[in-house]
Amino acid sequence: MKNPFKSIRYKLILTMLLVFLLFVTVVLSIWYTELKKEAEETAIKNMETVINVSNTTFENQVKDIINVTALTTVRSDNNLSTNIINILSRDDLTDAEIIAYRRTTTDYLISLCSFKKNLNGLMLSDFSGNSITYGITTSYETVLEENWLDFLSETAEQNIFIEPHYSHKWYQNNNDLVFSILRPIYNFSNEKIGFALADIKCQLFNDSFDVNPANQCSLYVINNTEGKVIFTPHKNLLQAENGSVLNSTILQNLSSSSGHFFVTVNHTKMLVVYHKSALTGWSTLSVISAGDIVAAFSSAAHKIFIITVLVVALLIVSVFVVATLLTRNIVRLTDAVKNIAGNRLDLDVDIRTGDEVGALTIQFKSMLTRIKHLLTEIKNTEKEKRTAEIAALQFQMNPHFLYNSLNTIKFLANLQGAENVTTVAESLSDLMHINMDGRSFITIKEDIHFIRAYLSIQNYRQIHTFSYNIIAGPDIAGFYIPKLIVQPLVENALKHGLKDKKGNGALLIYYTKMDAKLHIRVEDNGMGMQEEKIEEISSVNQSSSAGHIGIANIKDRIRLYFGEGYGIEIDSQLHIYTRFEITLPLLKEEDIRQYV
Repeated sequence: MKNPFKSIRYKLILTMLLVFLLFVTVVLSIWYTELKKEAEETAIKNMETVINVSNTTFENQVKDIINVTALTTVRSDNNLSTNIINILSRDDLTDAEIIAYRRTTTDYLISLCSFKKNLNGLMLSDFSGNSITYGITTSYETVLEENWLDFLSETAEQNIFIEPHYSHKWYQNNNDLVFSILRPIYNFSNEKIGFALADIKCQLFNDSFDVNPANQCSLYVINNTEGKVIFTPHKNLLQAENGSVLNSTILQNLSSSSGHFFVTVNHTKMLVVYHKSALTGWSTLSVISAGDIVAAFSSAAHKIFIITVLVVALLIVSVFVVATLLTRNIVRLTDAVKNIAGNRLDLDVDIRTGDEVGALTIQFKSMLTRIKHLLTEIKNTEKEKRTAEIAALQFQMNPHFLYNSLNTIKFLANLQGAENVTTVAESLSDLMHINMDGRSFITIKEDIHFIRAYLSIQNYRQIHTFSYNIIAGPDIAGFYIPKLIVQPLVENALKHGLKDKKGNGALLIYYTKMDAKLHIRVEDNGMGMQEEKIEEISSVNQSSSAGHIGIANIKDRIRLYFGEGYGIEIDSQLHIYTRFEITLPLLKEEDIRQYV
């Protein structure tokens, strides 16, 4: 079956499609890469902006509360500072003085803290638990249990930030969550005599960081020391709730005060943008998966893909039509050339387009004309050559036979009467008539008559030393064979087989039809031949010097007439028999016209 994809049309279509798809692939790859890069850069800027705005909002409010706390702890000559120091450091105060100092300090704290939105409470206390408070504060017992005072004694920091906790250990709900600022209180001798603890509502985190910066983007506030999550307003992509520890892979990349990086967590590539607060020491992180970064333009990518598919489909149709128009004449010329076979050397197409295909058509027609002319010349030359060769072979019949036949006639005329002379003369007349009538083919019936005449003369020459029998079916008498194709074998049998035969010699000539071929067998019971002699006679390179010019004549004539499919076979056993068998096609009168 013909493979259509080997045609020029489909090769052209395939080539153009491959070039277009390669172009589309390169363009889309560059577009996607650049757009992805731009999306990442935009995401980084947006996340940095969100973090900076959130941190600024958070730190401003925390600084406001720090300022309030600082007013209560700074050593100065004002009455508040003096009262606080007296309450926390003097043991010689009377109850009335203590009450007066507390009333004055409490009133001042109320006036100072009343307008601080997220300030849950403020406690001023010495290290024994003697305290002055505003609002709801974390109990002194909790301060002791959490070892916060140890932090205060070990550090020189003025502001110690305590992570979110419940203000009371017996009442715990989300509204009670606070984070605290711990500051030391010094006396006039620069000794730590107590501390100030400001509890800030965790609502400040929500107010500052719950800004929903982008879909699937998560915000975290963490403690850098342990990587503990202090606050996250959204669902945690890293499966970390408040109080849990952030993924270690992310923590390892927090190497500076701010920056961004990509990291793979749980087989998901994520973008992390972070900033460490100089005020609290906590870091704010914004985390988003790489897939969500490019999700914003997925709709555009989908539309571009659909447009690309439609363009490819349109291109296929366009290229198919154009390729069909361009290759139409090539296909016509190809089909016409395929119809050239055998004796049919005509190009059944007329293309006059003036392009390469038209020029090729003209050249094909010119070439076919030259081929037909050359074939005619070759055919005529071969016919003349074959006629000359066959004529030359036919006239190779031994001329001594005619002289011997005439001598036999003279001998019989002297010894006997006219009857024998008449018989030999008639036989010789038949031989000469058939041999010299100019025909190349005779019927089997005529060939048998010729062989009988020949053997009749030979019987007189050899004084009836052999007997012969000619067998032929009546259904093959009308088939034609080349003239003088059997007589040389009969002559060879008499000359080489039966001549030196002691006793009665016998000769059998048998014409038969088998397997749609004609078989002619000439067999004698004479001297036979050795295998070497048979090979010598059968050799393709045998010449007339081999002593069997008649057999060489037969082989050459059969080859010239009918080709390699027909020929002569020899079988012999020494002192027993020799058999020659000729194989020829079954030829009728209308068949021999192509050979003459």
